[in-house]
Amino acid sequence: MTFSVIIPTLNEQNNIKKVVKQFSSIKSKYNIEIIVADSGSTDKTVNISRKYCDKVVSYSGDNCNISKARNHGAKYAKNEVLVFLDADIFIDNINIFFDIVENSIKRKNIVAISPRISIYPKDETIIDKGIHFIITLISNILNGIGFSYSRGCCQVISKENFNRINGYNEKFVAAEDVDIFRRLRKLGRTIIINKLHVYESPRRYRKEGYCKTLYYWFM
Repeated sequence: MTFSVIIPTLNEQNNIKKVVKQFSSIKSKYNIEIIVADSGSTDKTVNISRKYCDKVVSYSGDNCNISKARNHGAKYAKNEVLVFLDADIFIDNINIFFDIVENSIKRKNIVAISPRISIYPKDETIIDKGIHFIITLISNILNGIGFSYSRGCCQVISKENFNRINGYNEKFVAAEDVDIFRRLRKLGRTIIINKLHVYESPRRYRKEGYCKTLYYWFM
């Protein structure tokens, strides 16, 4: 099985090298290509990405959003499984991550996978733990009862199924991650695998606060 890791970026010069280099030790083992899909960065993101990634593609259309950037990156993916990863995400035990993903995505009834998500351990607060615990619980319950839910910072989808539903809905500027899982659910099961654990930066929550961020997501 082969993997294409697609990372949408916008002014991520401080993160992109570290995020990409986490795959260095396992790229050949799991046949991984890394694609950066840039949305018009004005810093050094593109130049840095060209040094460490297999492909760097830039979206040249108008009104770029996260859906358009992910779809644009997917157009250049040559491998069987698409791993959509935000530019501030680090994977806990990357070998186990790809072992479990590979074994799970082979099952005929599994069409999409998402991991458990937490804040970077060094930055995590009690509030972070509590809110992410609730989000994970809701994600598991909704997927368990057939009402698919997933956060887009890390989503794993077979390329075949991604193309069958025409990828992310480019009209969505938020909740595109939930929308794609719900449409994929028509093709098979979508699951949260809690053994898969990734960490995200708290920067969005520190800047906007949880109330504003969660309101934006739900609305």
